[in-house]
Amino acid sequence: MKAVLWHRPCLRILAALPLLAPIHALQAKPHPQPRSPRLVFAHYMLSNQDYASDDPTGERSIASYEREVQQAQAVGIDGFALNAGGWLREPRYIRRASEMFEAAYRLHSNFKLLFSADMCCAMDADDVENMVRRFANNPRYAPVVFRHNDKVVVTTFAGSNRGLEFWQTLRHDLETGEHPSLHVASASFEYSGGVPSSAPMQLFLVPSFFWGGETPKQSDIRTGLATYKEILDGALYWGVAGVPGMGHLPDQLPSSEAYATELHADGKLYMAPICFQFWGANAARYYEYSGYSGMRRMWMDAIKVSHPEWVELITWNDFIEGTYVSPIDDPARYPDNDLGASIAPPSTLHFFHSHRGATELLAYFIAWYKTGHQPAIRTDQVYWAYRTQIMNRQVEGEPKIKIYGNVKNVVYITANLTASAALRMSIGPVTRSVDLPAGSSDVEMPLVAGPAPHFELVCKDSRRAQGSGDDPISTSGFYPNFYYSTGMMHP
Repeated sequence: MKAVLWHRPCLRILAALPLLAPIHALQAKPHPQPRSPRLVFAHYMLSNQDYASDDPTGERSIASYEREVQQAQAVGIDGFALNAGGWLREPRYIRRASEMFEAAYRLHSNFKLLFSADMCCAMDADDVENMVRRFANNPRYAPVVFRHNDKVVVTTFAGSNRGLEFWQTLRHDLETGEHPSLHVASASFEYSGGVPSSAPMQLFLVPSFFWGGETPKQSDIRTGLATYKEILDGALYWGVAGVPGMGHLPDQLPSSEAYATELHADGKLYMAPICFQFWGANAARYYEYSGYSGMRRMWMDAIKVSHPEWVELITWNDFIEGTYVSPIDDPARYPDNDLGASIAPPSTLHFFHSHRGATELLAYFIAWYKTGHQPAIRTDQVYWAYRTQIMNRQVEGEPKIKIYGNVKNVVYITANLTASAALRMSIGPVTRSVDLPAGSSDVEMPLVAGPAPHFELVCKDSRRAQGSGDDPISTSGFYPNFYYSTGMMHP
C-alpha cells in the first residue's frame, strides 16, 4: 500500500515550503540602458569531445560540434569561449578548435567563438598569438570570431602570474604584427593548417586574473585593476567556488558585485559568472548550489545588482567539476572526454548524469538578463535536480571531501507555472505532493532510496504534465557522488 502524502490540488496554496531564492530579496541597483546588446557565452573545454571521437576526416567531430552549437543557440547562448590548455605542443587543441570553427562556419547562424587561453600550465605567448591569429586572420573563419567594436575578444583562465610585461608584449605583438607566428598546424582541419597571417588586429582583452583569490574583497580587485588597467579592456570573474547567497564566505555574490563596481567605475567591461553546480572532485571540495536556486541567485544578482555587459556560463562541458550545462546524457559513454581526474574511473557509467534540466531552464534566465524584463510564463515547466546517493556522514576509507553549504537529501524543484498546481512525486511506493504557486519558484521535496522519481503536475485531478528522472537513488556507492541528475517536463 502506497504511503500517499498529498493534499487535494488547487484548493489552496501551501506556504510550508518557501521560495529558496526569492527574487525580491536582492536590492536592485539602477543601471543605465546598455549601449550594446547583453551577451551570454558558455565556457567550452576543448579537452573534451562531447559526443564524437576524433576521426581522420574531421567530419564526425564537425557534425558533433554543429549539434552542440544548435543546442546552445536554442536556449539563447551567443557563443562559446573555447578553453585551450595547450596549443603548439598539444595539437589536439588546434585540431578541435579548427573543427569547431568549421562547424560554426557551416551553420551560418551568427554563433560566435572566442578563445579562453588557459594559463594554468604550459601556454606561453607564442601559443596565444598563434591561436588568435590562426582564426581571426583567416578569411574563412574571421566572421565567426567574436569581436567587440571591431576588436578581437580574448579572455583567459588565470594568467596574472605571468606579470604585466607578458601581457603588454602579447598585446603589442597582436596589434602591430610583430613577432610573427611561423608555425604550421598539420593537425588542423584543412582550411586553417598553414602559417597564419600575422596582420595587425585590435585586441579586446577580458582576462580572469583571480585578483585576491576565488572570493576576493573589493580592495583586492581595486589593487589588481590598478596594476593591469592599461592592458585590459574588462575582466571576467571566475566565481564558481562558492555558495551563492550564503550570506558569508564562501558566498561569491559580494565578489561579483565588487568586480562590477570597480570595473564600471574605471570604464571597463564586466563579464559575470553563472554556474549550475561546482564539485571540485579532483580537488576534494564540494559547494552546495541547492539545485537550481544557486544559479537563480547568480542570475538575479547579475540582472538586478551587478549589471554585467556579458555573462559567461561556467561551463558548457567541464564534466569533472560538475559545472556543465550541456544536455549530454552521460559523458562517460563517449571515450574522448577527459575524465581521468574524476574520483571514479573514466569508464564508470551512470556516475555522471544529464544536466538537460539546467540547459532548458537557462532559456528563461537568459531572456530575462538580455531584455531586463522577467519573461511571461506561457507554458507550465517543472525542472528537477537530485543526487543519486543518500548523503550520510563520510565513512573511513572514503576520499575526504570538504563540503561548503548545507547538503540535504532532497529533490530540488524549480517550477515555472501559468497557474497554481500540485506536484506529485513518487519514488517507488512513497508518493508526496506539494502545492506550487503560479510564477517561478523553488522548493524541496524529501529524497529517499528507490527507483528514479516520477513526477506529475495536477490541478483538480487533471494531469497537466508528467515525467520521470533518469537515475535511481541508492543508499551508498563505490564512490561518493555529488553530481546532480536533472530533467524537466512540460505539457
